Amino acid sequence: MADSFEDQLRSELIGIQGEIERLENKRRLIQELLSGESGGAGTAAAEDAKPSKRRAARRTAAPAKRTRRPRGLITGKVREFLGQQSEPVHATEILAFLEKNDAAPQSAKPMPTLQSTLQRMKEMGEIENKGRNRWALIAAGGAPALAPTPAPTPAPAPRTDGPPVVTSTTTFGSRPLGSQ
Repeated sequence: MADSFEDQLRSELIGIQGEIERLENKRRLIQELLSGESGGAGTAAAEDAKPSKRRAARRTAAPAKRTRRPRGLITGKVREFLGQQSEPVHATEILAFLEKNDAAPQSAKPMPTLQSTLQRMKEMGEIENKGRNRWALIAAGGAPALAPTPAPTPAPAPRTDGPPVVTSTTTFGSRPLGSQ
């Protein structure tokens, strides 16, 4: 069993090495084509023979490319979090929530990026700054959504013994006499 696993790993390694060689050949060809366009085919061979320290450092020190967050993920999570709160929340708490839910800005400095997002949401009328970097969601009516307002009691309907009477000075499709 161990021999078959070892054989599988070796065959996989051989396949990977073959792929690396194929890609290296492809890179050389592309580099020759590019150097041929710029004027000298001999420079490509010289560059392949002796890579510069700067190029080698760039190859080894290149950071892994981050994947971009889906559009609207951060603002959606901010809305979700502020909708659950009964009082204004500081931006650091919002950032902690975003980090916990894997939705924090992927930048070297996430707090300024979050501040920019919060400011944009404020300008759009979705949230408001209650002071000292504390943020609250604005309800659909324009008031902060912190404390639920009680629904107004409906006025009692007037009692009528017959059908309602509607009076109007115009009928549908007609114009007042002065604008004809």
